[in-house]
Amino acid sequence: MVWAAIGRRAEDRQAGWLRRLAQALRIQRRRRAARRLLARIDPRTLRDAGIDPVAAHYEATRPFWIAERRLRDL
Repeated sequence: MVWAAIGRRAEDRQAGWLRRLAQALRIQRRRRAARRLLARIDPRTLRDAGIDPVAAHYEATRPFWIAERRLRDL
């Protein structure tokens, strides 16, 4: 009985680690896609949306492992 409980906890830890890894990969994939789309928006459209084109370019060229910033707050 004790060994079964220990085995379950080990499996839970492993499953938790795999879930966190999958979540991190999803976040990174979403950041790459968002930054690619941001890079394709022309400066006039960015200004119409209230976003500085220079700030948008800076955000679009940042590495995917760095979290996004709100462009309208800059």
